[in-house]
Amino acid sequence: MKLTFRRLSLTSSEPLATHGLRSWVLQQLQREGEPLRWAITSIDRSSETAQTAVEVEAVLIHS
Repeated sequence: MKLTFRRLSLTSSEPLATHGLRSWVLQQLQREGEPLRWAITSIDRSSETAQTAVEVEAVLIHS
């Protein structure tokens, strides 16, 4: 087992609802590895493009 620390910039082309944000972030993190711990450090919503940028710090497990 190997642990890695990552800072990721995740972008959604659709507006993200607050109640669906956790599951969306976890789905994105699964692409990188199995999330052990993670935190959202920033959210930036663009009113011009309707995109949402989410900054995440995560510790991921790799087998």
